[in-house]
Amino acid sequence: PASGSGPILFKHHNYTHIYVDASHPRGNGHHVVMFLSLSDGRIHEVVQTEAQSFIIAEYHPFRNQAHITSISLDTSSKKLYVSSRSELVQLNVANCTQYGSTCEECVLSRKPYCGWDGRSCTSRGALQDVVRGNYTICSEIRARSSLLSNFRNQEKTVMLSPQSMYFLSCPVLSHHARYTWHHPGGVLPCNHLEDQCIFLIDNMSEAREGKYKCESEESGYSRVLEEHELQLSRTSEAGTLGPTVWVCVSALMVRSFCSSSY
Repeated sequence: PASGSGPILFKHHNYTHIYVDASHPRGNGHHVVMFLSLSDGRIHEVVQTEAQSFIIAEYHPFRNQAHITSISLDTSSKKLYVSSRSELVQLNVANCTQYGSTCEECVLSRKPYCGWDGRSCTSRGALQDVVRGNYTICSEIRARSSLLSNFRNQEKTVMLSPQSMYFLSCPVLSHHARYTWHHPGGVLPCNHLEDQCIFLIDNMSEAREGKYKCESEESGYSRVLEEHELQLSRTSEAGTLGPTVWVCVSALMVRSFCSSSY
């Protein structure tokens, strides 16, 4: 790097191309945005500050693995053009709606092309902290309490038959956050399946009745993403997880466990 901050190193990744955007779209401090292509066709969006480099997004431009031959960014439209030997794909790197519905989530994303505009996370929003992801700056616009109350999911009641199997899920909005399920038996970390945080009920009983909450925590900011009330029922209309679906979920769990062990 030109700033003399040392080489950029990421373990276990084989990068093939690099595109650097030093236009400083928004945020504080000195930073540059890099798009790094991997040998399997994925792309990492990386922010380099004076203190560190970190991955803020991963893109899969092609349906199948493909060798990327070139990447280029149109800085005015924030469109990233990715080509292989047979395809040319356009990616919108300023797709800010995926970074949540609160100011805190928007700032925690540290996305240089997105900021909070007072109502939502957009490419036009000016409030962002790329260097530190300091979400406390959101208090400056007095939006936190009202937006959190608008977002909070209403509690869902689920009736389950005795000894039935079921699973709960909530979305993984940030791979830098820690996700946990709070339930009558205590607190457990998530079982991650792609972009979902899963909690499995393998044998419903009276001991498992109660509230189940999926909570995320990142840089001191916590929020409840999903909240369910599980109740035991002996009626035929009670919810249950069918055998076929259960087999699919189990297979995904095994695949996820095997992938995480490497």
